[in-house]
Amino acid sequence: MCTAFIHRGNDVIFGFNMDINVGAFRYDIYADQDCFCIGCPADLHLFHDEIPPFYQVENNFRKIHGVNRQGAFAACLNNMNFHKAPFRLAADACSLDQLTDDVISGRRTLKEVSEFAGQVEIVTLPGGAVAVPNPGFHALMGDEDGSILVLEPGNGYAVVQEKYAVMTNFPLLELPTDLTDATAGFYGRDRYDTALEMLRKAGDGFSPEAALRVLEATKQTGRWATRVSFVYSCREKTVFWCLEGAFDSIRTHHFR
Repeated sequence: MCTAFIHRGNDVIFGFNMDINVGAFRYDIYADQDCFCIGCPADLHLFHDEIPPFYQVENNFRKIHGVNRQGAFAACLNNMNFHKAPFRLAADACSLDQLTDDVISGRRTLKEVSEFAGQVEIVTLPGGAVAVPNPGFHALMGDEDGSILVLEPGNGYAVVQEKYAVMTNFPLLELPTDLTDATAGFYGRDRYDTALEMLRKAGDGFSPEAALRVLEATKQTGRWATRVSFVYSCREKTVFWCLEGAFDSIRTHHFR
């Protein structure tokens, strides 16, 4: 189901857990001196209609969650049981995953994303993108200046003024009224509350190590288990990451 957060203090730090069932969608990790990201195959030629010019993908690989060497971060999370702004291919509509790809690929800054979102309708991902019935999605984005942006198809976008933000799997720009103790875990309210409390208690000295502890505290097992986790420090220009919730086996990827 995934958890994402941003904290700005002495360092600007991004964190992300990708929680997914085995076989829900094909993904891979891509890392070079331009970006570190989780992505999936994307062949725009599968669309039979004319493709608007703002749809772009490099090497048939769609960047969905990640960070680039300029310190721009984007993550696209399930927004469960949220059915506004269904996907449509049109000149006045753009799918959310294209914008996460644009940010990670360096095609658009956060300011340019917000300007673009004011010109076209941001819609959710195409059907079949992930094995979840009637999937909805939303995105959390940030940059090395500490800017934080929430994008939610059907609800628009918001610039976050606080020093931190958390996103799990319920809408942030239209808070749901039907969350109960029985459904909160499914929507990720427990993960949201845990991460938010840890970020609230963190001071300006919040470190990559502390960020990894937030991800470890919100990791999932069993259904929707945590498959990939990463933290990025803008000050250190380093990604700290691990697979399958193995927080005792952290790897690093440095941008020079």
